[in-house]
Amino acid sequence: MCLSNFYLTTMHKYFLPLYLILFISCSSSEDRPYSLPPEWEPQKAVWIDFPDERDWGGGTIPPDYPARIEIIENLIEYVPVNIILPDDRTRAILDSMLTEANIDRGNINIMQNSKVNAAAIRDYGPILLTNGKDYQMADFGPSDFGGAMFADSSVMARDVIDNLIADSLGYKVKNVDLKSEGGGFIASSKVLLMFEEYAKIRNEGLSLEEIENRYLDALGLEKLIWIKEPMLLDKNWHKIDNTYGQGANFHMDAYLRFVNDSTILIPMIDESIKDKSPLLAEEYRASQANLTQLKNERNVDGKPFHIVEIPYPDLTLYQYQYPVMEEFQEMFYASEVGDLITYVPIMGYSNFLITNGAVLVSEYWQEGLPESEKEKDEKMKAILKKYFPDREIIGIKKALMLNWFGGGIHCQTMQIPAID
Repeated sequence: MCLSNFYLTTMHKYFLPLYLILFISCSSSEDRPYSLPPEWEPQKAVWIDFPDERDWGGGTIPPDYPARIEIIENLIEYVPVNIILPDDRTRAILDSMLTEANIDRGNINIMQNSKVNAAAIRDYGPILLTNGKDYQMADFGPSDFGGAMFADSSVMARDVIDNLIADSLGYKVKNVDLKSEGGGFIASSKVLLMFEEYAKIRNEGLSLEEIENRYLDALGLEKLIWIKEPMLLDKNWHKIDNTYGQGANFHMDAYLRFVNDSTILIPMIDESIKDKSPLLAEEYRASQANLTQLKNERNVDGKPFHIVEIPYPDLTLYQYQYPVMEEFQEMFYASEVGDLITYVPIMGYSNFLITNGAVLVSEYWQEGLPESEKEKDEKMKAILKKYFPDREIIGIKKALMLNWFGGGIHCQTMQIPAID
């Protein structure tokens, strides 16, 4: 029986532990508020998308498909994988690639829906909160990635995918009066990190205070820390000077990451490479400013965070240049026909995925690149191993191809937290 009305003053001190045990056991899961679990907690499954390949034409396999296969191949050793794709054609391609890679389908589930016409399920998939016994999906409003180029009506239509999944799997849904994508924030058990610029350009007309209150209420968290300096690398399309590339307009999962409730990883550019391009110079400045800010921030218990600097790839070794053609001149703003445009991938080690027994992280070095880049790969894996000693640290060697399209390992996946 419950003892909530029992007078403690009459209890012998030896019965107090028994009282506490019985009191806790009388509480139901309904008494616990829903909240967003941190990524390092146990997971039931991981979603990954396989978007429509027809835009490539001629039956060409999109160059980022092999990266998805590599992710699936490594994930199924540790967690069930739910693959979402648009049609029979894409399903046949997936089936062929799984067969070619000799991947066991026993830990794979497939959901087919015609709305899956673009990548990054982190952004349009279900953001699941739990109370320990049940799920509740935080349903944010549709977003065009803050006015991103190429965010057309087909991209906006993806907003219904999380609701379709929620309906099919019986999730409760909590409507959130904010525009957001899942990659726009990262969270510990109680704290949310987000760029100010990310929130402002998606929710014009709302104050940061109002946006903050709505996020915390939606996700069941206690504190939001606004990061002041956005990173230009993840700015969509035009970044600086003649540098362009895909991007999601300031997603946090491409930059800062929690590895536990008190530790934040931040990528830092070596002084030796910061002057190799205008973009690197600006990223260096912004990261230094954000590092200073983070050192002055406090956790919910009033204690400082442990800030760990992680490597940053030398973008100039991976970017490429091409001249502006007349038919595409308007896409490059003030550039003249024939001017050289620098195109960069949204690369970095921050876009890793934590799951049961493993952490999947980008691995960039290949034959012909300086050994210093290989050392960065190894250093990043060593850092992750320090914080996840009981998990396998797995380098995804094809991750760069995801970066060219404005995403990464974390962007293309979305975890389902485990419940009792």
